[in-house]
Amino acid sequence: MNASMWRKLRITISFVLALALFGATAPAALGASAEQIEEVRDLLEQYHLSKPDDEDLDETEIDAMVESLEDPYTQYFDDEQWDSFNSVLEQTFVGIGIVLVEDNGTVFVEDVIPGSPAESAGVEPGDALVGANGKTLKGKTSAEVQSELRGAENSIVALSVSRNGKALKFKITRKSVQIPVVTTRLLEKGVGYLSLSGFTSNAGSEVKNQLEKLEQNGLTSLVFDLRNNGGGYVNAAQEIAGLFVEKGVLAHMRDREGVDHPLDITGSVKPYSVIILVNENSASASELLSGALQDYGVAKLVGKKTYGKGVVQSLIPVKSGGVLKVTVQEYYTPNGRKVDQVGLKPDLVVNGAAEQLIGAFRLAGGQKVTLTSGKGVITLNGVRMSQPGAAWKEKTVWYVNLKLATAMLGGRLTYEAKSHTLNLTVNDQIRTIKTNDSHIRIKNGHSHIDVRLLKKWFPGLSYSAAGETLKMITN
Repeated sequence: MNASMWRKLRITISFVLALALFGATAPAALGASAEQIEEVRDLLEQYHLSKPDDEDLDETEIDAMVESLEDPYTQYFDDEQWDSFNSVLEQTFVGIGIVLVEDNGTVFVEDVIPGSPAESAGVEPGDALVGANGKTLKGKTSAEVQSELRGAENSIVALSVSRNGKALKFKITRKSVQIPVVTTRLLEKGVGYLSLSGFTSNAGSEVKNQLEKLEQNGLTSLVFDLRNNGGGYVNAAQEIAGLFVEKGVLAHMRDREGVDHPLDITGSVKPYSVIILVNENSASASELLSGALQDYGVAKLVGKKTYGKGVVQSLIPVKSGGVLKVTVQEYYTPNGRKVDQVGLKPDLVVNGAAEQLIGAFRLAGGQKVTLTSGKGVITLNGVRMSQPGAAWKEKTVWYVNLKLATAMLGGRLTYEAKSHTLNLTVNDQIRTIKTNDSHIRIKNGHSHIDVRLLKKWFPGLSYSAAGETLKMITN
């Protein structure tokens, strides 16, 4: 490990991590020296929340010691594993910089990361991936395509795509790519949208700067998207909380002795309402921030119950080599709510990514919903997301997911199993249809409705179609 890495670790150790890497664990620390094993044992005994002793850690390998704790968040990293972990934490990777989506057996480019090699080469969202380095990609899954596109930094991939029926070829050099931490846009006049993908070391300043730009447009409300945000640095969550709370605590951090160490917040309040989007993958620092803003009445949560990771870790350099990430505290919300293995319950429970965004948008005072669907992607008021099968065409007729259409219309959908009847209620208007009606199609377990019938039922809905894309607008 070089000197600069140690300097970074010395800085990092002063911060606590609240990060959930879903399904990701460090490989076993094979071949560790006796000195490393003993040092890790001592550090675990000294710092781990469960207060293990020599008897608890009676193992001869580091990985066995860590596993004996039955704590998925405590991990030992050798130098190479630390580099990989830090890349995840700071959201960097080596590649060409595209996000993939699979729809009807074809893999498309869902999005192109700004500033990436793919963007520089001219790759665009909606491109169908045809080949890579002379190998066909037709019929492959998105995971298989992703595997074909991987490679070492500065190596070249020859990529073939199809764009609106036209064949295009690119030679792209793989580089280190920074995933955007913050993305923003206006969903409607006065209604801002800010998505935070991770609590990186610079997340606090990024959110502050981007929020100020949104506020220049005269915000009356903000939709703050923390879905699929697995956490990161606690101090980043603390900084962001200070943008919304004048004085208080982010959370109560209880150490292994049961002593409470409140994390103070000093900041300011906003003159507009805040809606936070969460789901089952919103974890750790996301839950810290969401729980605090919910407790203080600053924000309402919309979506699904959060992951439930209420413990935090410190990064400790191992003098004999490597880094130990060890669970040191459990946290509770300002009002004392337990989060670990419990999660946070939204104020408004909504299933489905698009439906969640629509629900938050409406709660924020938004009115007009514009949706486009095609090539496995939908765009809602400018926000792109993967949702294959949201709308599809059979010959010349378009069918749209009925739950999604209901959300767009601000309605309520119920199903009567005995009569196989769907009831759609919008503004006290009730429309009823049998599941075997010619205007209904069942695809992948979801009901889809003929968009022409939907328009007939609700004249406030308008739609247009061009090629393989459907556009719907409703007030």
